[in-house]
Amino acid sequence: MSLQFKIKITKEIIDQSKNCSMESDVYEMGKNCAIAFALHDIFPEVYVTNFYIFPFGNDNNKGKNLKIELPVIAQQFIKLFDGFCLTPNLRLLLPEFEFTIDVPEKVVNAINIDEIKELINRHQFAQ
Repeated sequence: MSLQFKIKITKEIIDQSKNCSMESDVYEMGKNCAIAFALHDIFPEVYVTNFYIFPFGNDNNKGKNLKIELPVIAQQFIKLFDGFCLTPNLRLLLPEFEFTIDVPEKVVNAINIDEIKELINRHQFAQ
């Protein structure tokens, strides 16, 4: 059983993350980019690459092989966002958008039941 979540990238999130490549190394960028900020409530240890979300980070055994594919719209956003790394204030011109992720069963199974209940409740109230 997979779960679907709608992720919203708001102007506030873009503003919070606009300097992510200016203040950190490559590893930290995957934890501090706009998409990672939007996912922190769902997956506190999230790490984002150009193509995947690693919900439990990429440096622990629990999430080593667990990943969620990013939809094309999110990949395109990352490409634009990264393109403005030398001029982070231009990132503020990027529009808000939303996308849906499919959380595979193996990721759901890696979350303990209390975390799943809390996650579903937060997601239902956020809509």
